[in-house]
Amino acid sequence: MKLEEYLEKWVKGEAEEVIEYLAAARIAEEKGLIEVAQALRTIAFEEAFHGAHALVQAGEIKDLKEFIKKRIEAEKEAAKVRHEEASHHDEPWKTLFEYTARDEERHARILEGILKKLE
Repeated sequence: MKLEEYLEKWVKGEAEEVIEYLAAARIAEEKGLIEVAQALRTIAFEEAFHGAHALVQAGEIKDLKEFIKKRIEAEKEAAKVRHEEASHHDEPWKTLFEYTARDEERHARILEGILKKLE
């Protein structure tokens, strides 16, 4: 397997692990297993860092400002799509879509603030 192919597979695998570990952490927390939840969150962060380190090593983020501009637009688009999706569903999906849409909007605002500091 070529390095680029392996890198793509590796980063996707790490991202999937992060989501799964965080989901398991939520379940553990709901069951009152706070120490288990904390351990699972720590593992999730470490898995995320593995993928992040690989992307940095590969030079995938060449320009920080351009990256942030791209992410601002992606966050705004994600919010728009989630709000639209919420209008097509009943609870509990509607609330989940709306909640995450608001997070995406907040992420865009945070990134806009960061971009201003970089300029």
